Amino acid sequence: MKRRGWMGTAAAVLSVLTLGGGAFAAAAVHAGPFPSYGVQRIDTGTTGSDGGMMGGAGSPGFGGRMGNGGMMGGSMMANHATLDSLTQLHRWIQRGESGAVIDHQTNTVTYRGQTVTLVLLASPHGEPNMTWEIDGLVNPTVVLPAGSRVQVLLANTDWGYMHGFEVTATPPPYSYMSMMSVNSDFLLMPLPERTTQSLSTARYYTRTGELHLSPGMYHYLCPVPGHAQQGMYGTLKIV
Repeated sequence: MKRRGWMGTAAAVLSVLTLGGGAFAAAAVHAGPFPSYGVQRIDTGTTGSDGGMMGGAGSPGFGGRMGNGGMMGGSMMANHATLDSLTQLHRWIQRGESGAVIDHQTNTVTYRGQTVTLVLLASPHGEPNMTWEIDGLVNPTVVLPAGSRVQVLLANTDWGYMHGFEVTATPPPYSYMSMMSVNSDFLLMPLPERTTQSLSTARYYTRTGELHLSPGMYHYLCPVPGHAQQGMYGTLKIV
């Protein structure tokens, strides 16, 4: 089994992620604060990047600020960009839904083409609610074409909790300390919560990266202690 490349940073992660382990219910409905846009749908039931892991200069995000160095290049919590308005966040959502086929009945998002933008909203539905939203679906199965260039855009839309994003071949269920028990094929380190409770006035912290995976079955999750255990994960397929 391929072990995670960031085990050496586990102590730093744990020193920052001082969250309690209470049981939270993961809602399975789309609460609607973030709109869906005109994309191909199968409605059978209803309707700056940061630098690399070893550091380096970041680049401007879409509607955001300049990114900083990578995972090993400075403070973990400082290496992020921001979206400074709900309008900028909606532009990100539009990018993600462009070219996506969204099937509400099977809770699946299928991407096509050689260039894909995967936009991840971390727990946007209120507090507490440990779920992902991708293209208007909650914890969907994500299908990506093999060999495509996949840009991952992570925005922490939660009010109250930090969140990160990890891809692993290790299937659920996940323990409270999932980051210590799964292999890691891709990781975007945790981000702070949005800056205000109001969606309209908040700034949203973001990270970006490029996903390269071999064909197969994977799972995406939040690596913050307890979040995947509480339901913040889904299935990702490379076909």
